Amino acid sequence: MARIGILGRTFAATWLVTATAWAQSAQIQGKLVDEQGGALPGVQISAIDEEKGVVARQVTSGTDGFFTLVALLRGRYTVRAEISGFKTLDRRGLVLDPGQVLDLGEIKLAVGALTETVDVVAVTPVVEIGTSQKSYTISDTQVRELSLNGRDFTSLLKTLPGVATNDTGFRLAFNSTEGFMVNGLRQSMNNVMLDGTPNTDTGANDGQYTQLSLDAVGEFKLQNSAFNAEFGRNAGVLITSTTRSGGQQFHGTLYGFRRDGKWDAAPFDSLTGAKVPLDYKQLGGNIGGWLPVPRLSNASNKKVFFFFNHESTRAERPLNAFLDVFHPDLLTGDFRRLLRFNADGTPVNIAGNSLNVGT
Repeated sequence: MARIGILGRTFAATWLVTATAWAQSAQIQGKLVDEQGGALPGVQISAIDEEKGVVARQVTSGTDGFFTLVALLRGRYTVRAEISGFKTLDRRGLVLDPGQVLDLGEIKLAVGALTETVDVVAVTPVVEIGTSQKSYTISDTQVRELSLNGRDFTSLLKTLPGVATNDTGFRLAFNSTEGFMVNGLRQSMNNVMLDGTPNTDTGANDGQYTQLSLDAVGEFKLQNSAFNAEFGRNAGVLITSTTRSGGQQFHGTLYGFRRDGKWDAAPFDSLTGAKVPLDYKQLGGNIGGWLPVPRLSNASNKKVFFFFNHESTRAERPLNAFLDVFHPDLLTGDFRRLLRFNADGTPVNIAGNSLNVGT
């Protein structure tokens, strides 16, 4: 019986003013116009993180009225447009996924006082027209609420079109993937990214250096065509995942998980019909919130946020092994079975013959 103990911790601190992770960041773009359709230069555009209540990015529209808010982390945002002589416009409820380019198209500002505000709520998802990539996003709610074999969040990729895997049984989820094959490509052609950094095992090219705890995953995304210029290395699909982040309030979770082999079916190739023993346990917890930092972050001006996750895994299950068993003739000193055979199946008799080197 093999016993395996795994201890995992995830800690992430985010300062919204200096957001990194470019390869996983999203952006919002659009064009500011007046009621007659003329371009509005010099408009101050702010991206406000609704969960954290801070301005994540701020730019000014160009002479042609266009603007681009770059390096935005996943989350829900409000885009605010302000300029003297026009009413302030708030576009709320914009949900960004990792690597997404959200094009708002033309945004019209109405003439009025700057203190007047026009609220626009994004009731339906905005169609992404900024890029031609084809992708699928799995949210953190789906990751945490759906029952997953081995608590491995990457197994949800099997629910997406064009994804196949040759692994259907239970396995421990750390430091590996299930060898996904997407659109007929080999599993060694996949790219795996974690918070903007490569997470692909460059040795075997089909696994991950670090596998996140199920409860530390923000969301993850599969891109299978028309990648942006920053992605490369492998010719296959891109699997990107992000960690969760803290917010204005402190929130935490304690959890426990156990799987017992008594509830499993016997393997189809079992000669005795006996079940495979298994005792799999995971215990952990997480907490997220804001951090006080002198001259930077305090209770009235929160700008530094953290998320901490601790998880331990203990598993007991038998491991398969293949052993070579010697033939009884070999144990008695009869090594004729090791000799080569003639075309008619009779063994080659080497007694008294001279053998050339390499024979």
